[in-house]
Amino acid sequence: MNGLYVGVPCKLGAKGLEQIIEINLTAEERIALQKSASAVQELVDILGV
Repeated sequence: MNGLYVGVPCKLGAKGLEQIIEINLTAEERIALQKSASAVQELVDILGV
C-alpha cells in the first residue's frame, strides 16, 4: 500500500516497537484488503487531506 497508513499487528515493549508481525494473506484476503484501501483512498481524495 502506498500513500495510506495501515495498522498492522506489532509487538510493543518498554522502548517502543520491538517487532512487526507479518501475516500471510490468502488471495481472497488480499483482494478484500485492496478493496478496503481503495475505499479509504477515495474518501481521502474527496476530503482533500
